[in-house]
Amino acid sequence: MSIKDEKEWLRAVLEGRVKPGDAEWRKIWRDADFARVRGVLREVGMMERSDVVFDREKMWRVVEGYRGEGQNRRRVAMLWRWVAAVMIPLFVGGTIWFSLRETKEIPVAQVPVLEAGSPQAVLIMAKGERINLASVQVDTLTTKGGVRVRLDSARSVTYEQGEGQSTEVEYNTIVVPRKGEYQLTLADGSRVYLNSESEIRFPTFFSGEERKVYLKGEAFFEVAPDAGKPFIVDVGEVDVRVLGTRFNVNAYTPDEVIRTTLVSGKVRVSDRKDRASTILAPGQQAVWEEGRISTKEVDAAAVSAWVDGKFYFEEGATLEEIAAQLQRWYDVDFFFASERVKRFVFAGVIKKEYTANEIFSIIEKTTRVKFTVNGRTVVVTELNR
Repeated sequence: MSIKDEKEWLRAVLEGRVKPGDAEWRKIWRDADFARVRGVLREVGMMERSDVVFDREKMWRVVEGYRGEGQNRRRVAMLWRWVAAVMIPLFVGGTIWFSLRETKEIPVAQVPVLEAGSPQAVLIMAKGERINLASVQVDTLTTKGGVRVRLDSARSVTYEQGEGQSTEVEYNTIVVPRKGEYQLTLADGSRVYLNSESEIRFPTFFSGEERKVYLKGEAFFEVAPDAGKPFIVDVGEVDVRVLGTRFNVNAYTPDEVIRTTLVSGKVRVSDRKDRASTILAPGQQAVWEEGRISTKEVDAAAVSAWVDGKFYFEEGATLEEIAAQLQRWYDVDFFFASERVKRFVFAGVIKKEYTANEIFSIIEKTTRVKFTVNGRTVVVTELNR
C-alpha cells in the first residue's frame, strides 16, 4: 500500500468516517495490506474495540519518540500531519482529547497572555438599578414586586414567582460583555445560557397567553413545557416560537444573519415582516438573511458546543469564521494580512478554558499561518512556503 493510501485510511479513521462495525474497519484490522496502518493506530492508542480513548501523555510520547533519524522519519511525519490535522475529533460518539503542548515551547515573556473569558454580566432592573453579577460572592435573595430574584455565587440568576406579587409586569435585562457568559432561569423554569457579547430582555414573570423574551447576540434555550403558553424569542426581524424544546439562536448584529438551530422538540421560525415561516426538526437550522428563510441539516451538538465549554470548529471552518468566535471570548480584535489568509481552514474541538495563545499555537501547527499578538490586537499572516 502506498504512503498516499495509508494517509487516506488514517484520515478516514481519525475523522470518524470509518468506525467499529464498518466493513472498512474490519478490513483494517484483518487484511495484511493494512499492517502499517494498524501499527500507527495502535501507537496513538486506538485498538480493535468500540470505546476508543486517547491517552494524552502516551500520544505525546509516541509523537516525540518518532522524531529521530533514519527510516522512521517518513512514517512519523505522516503520523504527525494527520493526527495534528484532525486535532481533537469526535470519534465513536465520544470526544477524543489530546494536548499539543510541548514543554520546551515556552511563550516569550513579553507576549501578553490572552486569558479565557469567565461568567460575568450586568443585571439591569426595571427602574434602572444595575448589579454587577461578577461581584456576587455569596448567594443572595432579593424580592422585587413580589418576585424573588436569586443571585447565585455559582454565576447564575434565577427568578421565582412568589405569592402576592404585583400584577404589573416589569422587564429586566442581562447584558453579557465580551469575555463573558452567564446563565438565567426565568420565572417559568426555562433556562437560558447567554454567550459573550449578548443581551436578553425578559419579564420578571409571565402573564397573558404567551411567554416572550427579546434577544441580541447568542443564547441557548431549554424551554419549560407549557402547552397553553407558547414561548417566543424575539430576535430583530425574526420570531422563534416553541412549546417546549432545546435550541440555539445566533443573532449577532454585525453578521446580519439569524441562525436558529434545533436540538430537540419543535420550533417555528417566522419572518415578522412578510410572515414567511418554517418548522424545524431536530438537527435542522433555519437561516434568516436579507428577508429570506432557508433551512439545512447541521450538527446541532457542534453548534451548541459553547454551552459545554468547547469551541467546535467543523471541517471547512475558515479562519475568519473562527476569529469571529474567538474575538468575543477573549476580547481581542483580528487583523488579517490578506484576503487569502481569511479563507484558510481549520477543524477541531478545543476547550474554551485554553488561553487564546494556546489556541493560536494549535492552529499554527496544522495551518500555514502565524498569529502575532500586539496588546489586544492579533495579526494573522501567511507563512511563506
